[in-house]
Formats: sequence, structure tokens, C-alpha cells
Amino acid sequence: MWKLVMMERMTYLSSTACPRKLPCQSRKIFLLRLLQDQYSVYWAQSIWWQLQDNKTFLAMINHVLNVDGFYFSTTYDLTHTLQRLSNTSPEFQEMSLLERADQRFVWNGHLLRELSAQPEVHRFALPVLHGFITMHSCSINGKYFDWVLISRRSCFRAGVRYYVRGIDSEGHAANFVETEQIVHYNGSRASFVQTRGSIPVFWSQRPNLKYKPQPLINKVANHMDGFQRHFDSQVIIYGKQVIINLVNQKGSEKPLEQAFATMVSSLGSGMIRYIAFDFHKECKNMRWDRLSILLDQVAEIQDALSYFLVDMAGMVVTSQEGVFRSNCMDCLDRTNVIQSLLARRSLQAQLQRLGVLHVGQKLEEQNEFEKTYKNAWADNANACAKQYAGTGALKTDFTRTGKRTQLGLLMDGWNSLIRYYKNNFSDGFRQDSIDLFLGNYSVDELESHSPLSVPRDLKFLALPIIMVVAFSMCIICLLMAGDTWTETLAYVFFWGVASIGTFFIILYNGKDFVDAPRLVQKEKMD
Repeated sequence: MWKLVMMERMTYLSSTACPRKLPCQSRKIFLLRLLQDQYSVYWAQSIWWQLQDNKTFLAMINHVLNVDGFYFSTTYDLTHTLQRLSNTSPEFQEMSLLERADQRFVWNGHLLRELSAQPEVHRFALPVLHGFITMHSCSINGKYFDWVLISRRSCFRAGVRYYVRGIDSEGHAANFVETEQIVHYNGSRASFVQTRGSIPVFWSQRPNLKYKPQPLINKVANHMDGFQRHFDSQVIIYGKQVIINLVNQKGSEKPLEQAFATMVSSLGSGMIRYIAFDFHKECKNMRWDRLSILLDQVAEIQDALSYFLVDMAGMVVTSQEGVFRSNCMDCLDRTNVIQSLLARRSLQAQLQRLGVLHVGQKLEEQNEFEKTYKNAWADNANACAKQYAGTGALKTDFTRTGKRTQLGLLMDGWNSLIRYYKNNFSDGFRQDSIDLFLGNYSVDELESHSPLSVPRDLKFLALPIIMVVAFSMCIICLLMAGDTWTETLAYVFFWGVASIGTFFIILYNGKDFVDAPRLVQKEKMD
């Protein structure tokens, strides 16, 4: 191939750049030197962009590693729940932490790929979990116990808020998180597991400068295939699935709620139950006490699912028969509120059974523990939100205090503005960083062009400049009035129309102005 290119290049040069009067041998020497000079220039340019790309790739890796929420242990398997660990064989217990880890939650799997094939170094290769972990030593009625909260983010279909939605062809859901609440008391251990994940159909919601982009359901994809793959794996791992869909049942979110309900009905599995609860409608006007409607609705179901409990002798007393799979659009704010309420109800039953709580006592009455509990769940919400959406969670004032406040609304507004900026102007870099770190994209040193170099249309630079200039001239005309008010009004009207018109043109072409991923193609992401 290289010889063919060289021959074509020499033929071209001989017909355009080489003096005709030179002897044949001299012509060959001239052509070779000219080709060598051009190749040197090409090689220098290639080296230059590779060096620039390497700096960007390094910045991407540093960006991922600088995000809070990476955990590892040298002795405990963080990737598995207590119940999964209790159902293992002696051979499993003899495996290294890397070999036996749940690959869904091993975020450094790509980095350890070479060490995985070398059993003698497995003790140095520890799986790294991404998510949230908090541990507290607590006391109720003079009885001390350890309370642990672990959220495990899946590295399959990982990414940022608007660029990774729905499921992929393997059934992996975006922003899938397994959250486990653990209690250790007097040698006994109890746990309660919940999951969250994007609505498991093929849909997208690309940023386009609008505050809330329109969700789009793929009209040609085989939704049932991906949907069934997703829930087949969930049933195998967790048992029964109780879906709590918290999205709005009107407006832009309504088609997704209807699609989810239709898919569950079409699948017709007795292991899956679907519950739709319009969070915003039920809790509007600060009526967050109405969340009790949902809790009462699922109380019997939760009792039937139970929780995992092993006594001090290591005997399994009860097992959790299934999980609540909660979701909203982002699986962040509304989802975390509901999960914290379900987890509190389970913890109430566990502590009563362990003898920590007396009959009739409620966790809400234990002020010191209640404060610890609420703050931990709010911290969990913030961690998951920062990792997916780029900012802290919304509605954490309710999680921390048990009520909605005006200050909480203001903080939600501020976080929403930051989310808007990041989702539109920095999430492409964040998505590329995650894809590079997880090995979804591999750097090819022989690439002939930079994967990070994307040609921009002239309007990308021209329209924002025109809008800023027009708006500035409008302000100047207002401050520096002309000879007559009609003249001033005409200038203000002209520049005002120019700035507003340019703004709407930019908004119409919003997808061209956002920071989009460059390493993984759109088809792969959808």
C-alpha cells in the first residue's frame, strides 16, 4: 500500500514540479528529495497533532479520576451484595477479588486487562467501584450497630446525562445503580437492595440549547428485544422486579411512561410488576406528604419481597425475593427521594427484628440517628448526581430535613442552571473522558487524522459574534439617545430585532453549538 502511494506521489510530482530539462538520473534525485521534504512536513504535522491529542487524552483520564466516588478494598468484595456473597461456593471464596468481582461494577476493568491474564499478580489487581459508600456507628436505645450505605454504578452503558439514555442492544440501562443498605449488629447482618436505571427502551434526548430537550423514542429499533434482555438479567440477579416509574404522565415525558407500561404488559411476565406514580403531580404545591400514598400502595409488596438477614451463627434467616427498580427521567432526584423512604421502612423492620428498636418505636422518633440517616441519603443523591449530571442532586432539602423549603427551591434553581451549562457546553468532553477510561474508545497511533479535530461551520463562530454585537449596539443606543426619540427608537428596534433574530437562529441550530462527544459515534451511543 505504501509503495503504491509513493509511486502515485512520484508520478504526480514528475508531472507538476520537476524541471523537464534535467537528465533522467537528476530528475529521480530531485523527485526523491522533494518527496522526502513533503513527507517530513507531513510527519511533523502528524507528530504535532498526536502530541496535542495526547495532552487532551491525559486531561480526560485526569478528569475521570478527579471525580469523587472511587472505592476499593483489599479484603472485602465491594462489588457484591451480602446476599450474593452468602450464596457462593468454597471455590468462589478462594478466588481473588479481581476474578470473582461483578464485572458490572469494575470501573478499572479495562486498565487491568493485561493483569487479568496473570494469576500470580491478581493480589495486586484490585477492582475499583464507582458510586458512593458511607459507614456510621450508631446507637439506639443504648444498643450500638453499624449502618452502611453502598451505591454501585454500572460501567456498562456509562456516561453523562443527555448523551446516554435508555438501553443498548445488550439490555444494559443507562445510569444503572445498585444501592444496598447494610446493618451489622451483634454478629448479625441484614441488607436491603434497590436498583435504579433509565427507562429500558431505545430513546435519546440530545442537548440542543433548550432547557429541556425533547425525548425521542427510536421508531425502528426492536424495543422488546432489548427490554427482555434487560429484565431477563435483572430477574436472574435479583428475583422479582417491582418497577416504580416516577416520570410525568403528561407533556414530553408521557410517551416514555406509556412505552414503559406497554412493554411490561406485552412481556407478560409474572416476575415483573409495574407501578406508575406521577411524582410532580402528586407533590405539587409543596405537598410532599403525599409520598405516603405511594408508600402505602407498595407496603404489602415490600413486606413480601422482605430483606436479607443472616444471624450470628451464619445461618440465613430471610432472603430478599426481589427488588424495587425505581426510575425518573434522570434516575437521580425523584428516584433518590423514593429510595430513601423505602429503605427507611425496611430498616425499621430490620432493627425491630434484631431487637434494637422496641415494639412500637419508630425510626423517625430517633432524632440523632434520623439526622445521620437523612444526611447520608442526601450525600448519596449528590454523589450519583455529580457523576451523571455534573451537579449536586435536586430536592435534597427534603431528604435532609423531611420537608420542602424555599431555600431548597432556590438551591435547586441554581443547580439546574449549572446543569444546563454543563449539559450543553462541557458534557461532550465528559462523555469522551468516560469512554476513553472504560476502553470504549482505544487510541490508534497510526490514525491519519486527529479524532478530536471536528471541522466547525462558519455559523458556529459568526452567529454568536453577530448576536453579541447586535445586543451591545442595542444597549448603546438606549444609553446614548439620538437627536430625536424616533431616531433612537429606530436604532434600538433594528439592533434589537437583529439580536433576537440571531438568537432564534442559534437556538434553531442548537445541536451545532453544543459540546458533543467526538470519540464514540452516535450510532454506538444510541
